Amino acid sequence: MSEKSSIKEQIKHRSRWTIFVLGLVGVAIFIKIIYLQTSQKKELMSKVVDFQMKERIIDATRGNIYASDGQSLLATSIPKYQVVFDPFQAKKELFESSIDSLSILLSAYFQDYSYLEYKERISKARKAKTRYMLFGGSRKLDHVEKEKIQKFPLFREGPNKGGGRFEIEEYRFLPFDNLAMRTIGKLDRKTNKIGDFGIEASFENYLRGKDGKGFYERLAGGYQKPVNLESDINSEPGWDVVTTLDVNFQDIIESALRNQVFKTQAKYGTAVVMEIATGEVKAIANLTRTMDADGVISYIEDQNYAVKEGTDPGSTFKLPTMVALLEKANLQPTDYGVNCPGEIRHNGLSFTCSHKHGELTVQEIFEQSCNIGIYSLMKKHFGFSTAEDYFAYLRQFRLDKPSGFQLKGEPYPVLKNSKSSTFSGTTVPWMSIGYESRITPIQMLTFYNAIANDGQWIQPIIVKEIRRGVKVEEVFTANRISEPICSASTLKKIRQMMEGVVTNGTAKNVNGGTCQIAGKTGTSQKRVGGNYKQGLYHTSFIGYFPAKKPKYSCVVVIDEPVGANIYAADVCAPVFKTIADKIFAYDISMHPRLVLKSNVQKLADKQNPGKISDHKSIAQRLGIQNQPVGDGFTNPKVVKNDSVIWESKNPDKSLESIKGLSLKDALPLLENKGFKVRYSGFGKVKAYSMIGKNIVALVLQ
Repeated sequence: MSEKSSIKEQIKHRSRWTIFVLGLVGVAIFIKIIYLQTSQKKELMSKVVDFQMKERIIDATRGNIYASDGQSLLATSIPKYQVVFDPFQAKKELFESSIDSLSILLSAYFQDYSYLEYKERISKARKAKTRYMLFGGSRKLDHVEKEKIQKFPLFREGPNKGGGRFEIEEYRFLPFDNLAMRTIGKLDRKTNKIGDFGIEASFENYLRGKDGKGFYERLAGGYQKPVNLESDINSEPGWDVVTTLDVNFQDIIESALRNQVFKTQAKYGTAVVMEIATGEVKAIANLTRTMDADGVISYIEDQNYAVKEGTDPGSTFKLPTMVALLEKANLQPTDYGVNCPGEIRHNGLSFTCSHKHGELTVQEIFEQSCNIGIYSLMKKHFGFSTAEDYFAYLRQFRLDKPSGFQLKGEPYPVLKNSKSSTFSGTTVPWMSIGYESRITPIQMLTFYNAIANDGQWIQPIIVKEIRRGVKVEEVFTANRISEPICSASTLKKIRQMMEGVVTNGTAKNVNGGTCQIAGKTGTSQKRVGGNYKQGLYHTSFIGYFPAKKPKYSCVVVIDEPVGANIYAADVCAPVFKTIADKIFAYDISMHPRLVLKSNVQKLADKQNPGKISDHKSIAQRLGIQNQPVGDGFTNPKVVKNDSVIWESKNPDKSLESIKGLSLKDALPLLENKGFKVRYSGFGKVKAYSMIGKNIVALVLQ
């Protein structure tokens, strides 16, 4: 065998082995493909899906916040839309027949590109097989705008056929703008999902709902396209919160408060109106002074002072002090109280009044807000060394505890006692007139409300119901203390004193009008660096209205007012009076009931005699069941059990009986008896006289 033949055989041999090996590899590949397409298909497909798709959170729709009527929206979630387009989705014929008109409409609507630029951008994106285009930039559309664009070419074909779709994002909307904004609350700025403060934060668990889960597909350019799969978990919308707030009340108190803080250029102001019997807060306003770069002052709601800001309550604390004195010593309002010199010394410190009051009764001490009068009564009946009985009364009044208000952030009151580390020989006298304490406006209002509520303490609340659609899921009612905070006799005396503050005392400047109010002024010096500063005041007025049959309690606080008149009587009391008058005008249930006379009473009041036939016709027209019978004359005399007693009248027996008759009835009667008649005036016969033989003169009126 030649060398050439040997090489040829080697090549053939190697080729056969190569072909054999390649055949085995091909068979193995084929078997592997079959295996992958059968046994491992699900596993591999899930990996592909996982690579192309990512899990996404489907945000739950947040629940609504309603006013007390359950219909007026205070906060709601509204959808906003971004316009998204997949230029590669539509078939060629549909795309080419629609691109011109779509470009023209998009250009006219968004006005960011010309018609030709839109056409060029969309056409290039289609050639590049781009699956995601955003129209309108960052502009968010409302539902009406979305419906307009849904009618554009390709968009009206739906996302699967035309490629147009809308990405939805929800935004929190306050229909009444900033009205009660600090109370209603807002969502946090970072996620725009979680309540940051107010009702939004305090009732987050109800409002939030449960987020769902879905998938999105990652497209070229990093865009994400939602994909609807059967494995998606739908979100559950949040529940609705029904508050106790009345929109009209809220507008009243914000307007009155804003006018006064602007007028006095105060640091801040707050006001709360509460329904006495239920504890429902009907309105709450908080306004803080701000100044822009140009020095323009405005007032915004950025802090909830009513709930969170504890301060020295000032003279409004004289109410619990006086209640404690009345309970301990059984004082009478007319008892002698003090001869106020205007200033005294206590432990080397000056203890002053606004001016020298002279001799005052117990009631006048309260009406004139006499510090020295309270000092004298406290020293006589409680003493200053420990005053344990006094502190026990304050605890009985629940002034040492939070009110239990439903909004987060209410602090514990700072109320000293003899065991406090800072207790001293000055604590009791200064504390009794409203210093050396820290109590919030809502906490002081809760005590005043108990006085108006016949001594029954009741928790203030601002949310009364949780609803899911129309179904009420949970109801909140105010907690109550069954035992009154003081005796009935003390209540009667202290309410008389509170009315006296307005009629004769420090708030007599707001006396008068249809809605009489009762309350107490409070002006306290503010502490700066641990020391009280002259001329820097915290002012307040707390009370209730109407004074005799109270329905609402109210607190008004204005901090650091500026001007000539910066005491509570001039700053806060007028705001309280404005609020009371406007709410009284709005809430007709407080108006005196008008008792209309019945038809029977109207008829009987006239007591005019006349023909029975005439009175019978009148009674029939008025619907009176008891009607006169017979002939002649009668008189509707008495109303008894809403019926008429008809008294017979016989004009023939005496001329006296013609009194009360009309001239039409009296004239024929007298002429038939032979009398000639002269008369003057108009109306019924009031008097008569004989002016000659058979001549009668009648006086009509």
